Amino acid sequence: MTLSPWMLHLRGARLKGLAPLLLATLAAPAAHALDAAQWQAVAPTIQAALECRTRPDTAGAAWKALPRDPSGDIEPIKPPVPFTVFGLPVREVSIYIDPNGELGESYTADIGASVAAVRTSARLGAGAARATKMGVLTLTEDDASKLTCTVAGSYDESGYQED
Repeated sequence: MTLSPWMLHLRGARLKGLAPLLLATLAAPAAHALDAAQWQAVAPTIQAALECRTRPDTAGAAWKALPRDPSGDIEPIKPPVPFTVFGLPVREVSIYIDPNGELGESYTADIGASVAAVRTSARLGAGAARATKMGVLTLTEDDASKLTCTVAGSYDESGYQED
């Protein structure tokens, strides 16, 4: 296929228009940093959710001020001041709450401690999990220790049958 000079110009203009957007996306930080005052207002609620003790009050002003992506989901957060879960330091927090309630909720802390320390502090069994009244607390044993509280949603596959 031969491209005319006009088509080459349009194609080049499109790429030139996308370049700043691509650079801005690549330069964006992986996690959003709140200022200390914003963090102090929401930290107790996030800590309780990460420890799988209490669901957060999502109607509060501090919660609504959390950084959101274009689809409305909460962006990962790097605590601006020292923050702990089960007494262990947290590097980053990720939160997902399905607005429809079907897929449930998850609260994940990237912990700056060993897997053994997290297992002991969170009182996890040999299976690296523990059920709570709120949900299930699990430990991911990858490169970093990540502790997640998962709250079940309303979605139910019990009636599903494959034909």
